[in-house]
Amino acid sequence: MMVMQVIFSIVGLSLLGIFIGNKIDPEGDLSTILAATGLILGIIVGFMTIMQFVKSEERYERRT
Repeated sequence: MMVMQVIFSIVGLSLLGIFIGNKIDPEGDLSTILAATGLILGIIVGFMTIMQFVKSEERYERRT
């Protein structure tokens, strides 16, 4: 489930970048730049989410 969340956040942020780039500058390279930015942000957010999940699982296992 965590992997699906990461994949959807990466794809969603990339598509959002494409959409915003096409609305602001339909004939320029802005959509590509924003899509790449969304991709990078999606990877960072996904990695942080997975790391928080792993840390919370470690804390739970230490308590038991």
